[in-house]
Amino acid sequence: MKKMKVDLAVIGGGPAGMAAALEAKRQGVEKVIIIERDKKLGGILQQCIHDGFGIQRFGERLAGTEYAQRFIDQIKESDIEVLLETMVIEMTPEKEIYACSGKHGLSLIHISEPTRLGMIS
Repeated sequence: MKKMKVDLAVIGGGPAGMAAALEAKRQGVEKVIIIERDKKLGGILQQCIHDGFGIQRFGERLAGTEYAQRFIDQIKESDIEVLLETMVIEMTPEKEIYACSGKHGLSLIHISEPTRLGMIS
């Protein structure tokens, strides 16, 4: 079993999850991880070709794919760890996450400071 300690785990790699992870890093959270069940980040917006996304955040009209890609690029430039094709199977009251993937098998992810940070999903 792969074991890891993180300060914050974000479950879901769509734009909201990526934005949460990036904001946590900006706020000084050191070890942030995104757990995504799909093969790539981006969420449902990877299927949205119409524009209208990004006006508030980026100051321009973007298609869903472009909007998601902006976040993906920012995640790649950061030290945020991403686990793709990983399914969360349990979250315990002790702030531990059990997840599984074809690459790592079963993983135990422990939130190192549960009283301050906790989990975002």
